Amino acid sequence: MSQKKRHGLIEADLESISSMVFDKYHEAITKLVGKRHGVYALYSKNTLYYVGLATDLRNRIKQHLNDKHAMKWDRFSLFLIKNVNYLKELESLIVHIAEPKGNTQRGRFVHSQNLHFVLKKLLDDQYERDRTQILSNQNNIRNTPKKRLSKISGRKSDGPILYNLLPTKSTLRKTYNGKNYTATVNKDGSISVGNHTFNSPSLAASYVRNGKATNGWTFWQYKNKKGEWVYLDELR
Repeated sequence: MSQKKRHGLIEADLESISSMVFDKYHEAITKLVGKRHGVYALYSKNTLYYVGLATDLRNRIKQHLNDKHAMKWDRFSLFLIKNVNYLKELESLIVHIAEPKGNTQRGRFVHSQNLHFVLKKLLDDQYERDRTQILSNQNNIRNTPKKRLSKISGRKSDGPILYNLLPTKSTLRKTYNGKNYTATVNKDGSISVGNHTFNSPSLAASYVRNGKATNGWTFWQYKNKKGEWVYLDELR
């Protein structure tokens, strides 16, 4: 049993042809294209200028030699479409992606779902989960028994994480959203950002990012013994 032959969306194409063809060889284009439907693209010095659709491609492109688009393009491409049901949306898709200068209207997708609102809901939900986790971590730090010792010698598990890791008054820095932030490591290992003090790099970083959960070890940088600014993560 023979397999059913599959047909693609594009029936035929003609790319990067000089606009002079329509003046000198219009008959040839007429025979080649006929009255088939398709999408065409006009270029100016290899830059996409305009995208359009037409049910009579040969006459539509010739028309652009004399209308408002005249003298603004020098080459063209044709794409003949077999299924005309999606012709308009195909044009809109190309315009949305390429944004040609000659297309003042972007067009709309008839049955397309706008995902902006869905994304906003997902981001809001994620923000609430991160915020809850941050507040929960702060409560856990406060409630940790003081008798338990951390793996870092000389620092209690409920104490500042950078204790004994950096010299007192060491400066931490970060550029976030175009703004430069600095923090200071105190004698007890706590971190001061402005008038606020935190026990961990992550809590200090979260404060800078308005409560968003953040890995402070890969957020803050400090100056090592070589005078190089490196991430705190190198201390671990």
